[in-house]
Amino acid sequence: MSLRRRGLGRGRGGRVDRRLVSREWLEEASEAVEPVHGQGFFYVGYRYISYYLVFDYVDPLGYYDVVLGDEKLFEEETAKLAYNMQELVDQEKVIVNGEKVRPRVVMVDIGRRGRRGRVFIVFALRFQAPLRPGVNVYENYYDVEDIDYDYEAYWVFPPGSRILEVDMGSGTEDWDVVGGNVLAIYGRRGGRTGGYEKIVFRLPEEPPPGEQPE
Repeated sequence: MSLRRRGLGRGRGGRVDRRLVSREWLEEASEAVEPVHGQGFFYVGYRYISYYLVFDYVDPLGYYDVVLGDEKLFEEETAKLAYNMQELVDQEKVIVNGEKVRPRVVMVDIGRRGRRGRVFIVFALRFQAPLRPGVNVYENYYDVEDIDYDYEAYWVFPPGSRILEVDMGSGTEDWDVVGGNVLAIYGRRGGRTGGYEKIVFRLPEEPPPGEQPE
């Protein structure tokens, strides 16, 4: 999943009288929200892969001060942004062991990053995958894009796993394998994504309790 993609969510806050806020102002304030950083956390099991995308934004006009204070706006924002993120994910081609899979957005949330004007948005996604003990291959094809803000992605594989090969396409992203079974990927502003990800990894023959393959 390219963390270059932009996404927003919903959250919690005090009540705001939305009658005092025009729809035109909301649209203007929403357009002023800009992404400044992204992180992804990917967790691999024996039957599934789940991941969380966390985006940091600057909110100069206080759009989310209003959204966080009105339950109806919460629901509108959640529905709109979950739909938009699902559309972006559906444009990617994700293949595990030769079988196409479809990640699904299952949750979005929003919070303040310690002060007004800075917010973070969390997306939770997951999909069933035909993973098995032994060698597995994950591939993802997506559009090549310019990188407008720094991001990091971390793949965490089960204990006893081993990453055998990593291919991030022709882009400028860097990566490193830590401890044999954790992959860290770094994208830096001004670079470009590679449009392709491939991770070859070996899962243990004896999975941990509760992770028995089908």
